Amino acid sequence: MFSTPAFCLGLLNPQWVGLGTRKRSAALYGGLMAVSFVLLGVTAPKTPQPVSSGLLASNEWPEFKVSAPLR
Repeated sequence: MFSTPAFCLGLLNPQWVGLGTRKRSAALYGGLMAVSFVLLGVTAPKTPQPVSSGLLASNEWPEFKVSAPLR
């Protein structure tokens, strides 16, 4: 959560985030951002799958076969 602002501040002035150079600041906080985004994606809750209730969906219609014309 704090790596994004620290990354931006470190590019402006590395002494503000306690590192000596912009390169070192970008490497540390950029890597921390990448790792946190990956971990967020891995640990995010899965979307629930719909449970089939046996009813037809709104776009599915049963096929009726007519064997003889109706009178």
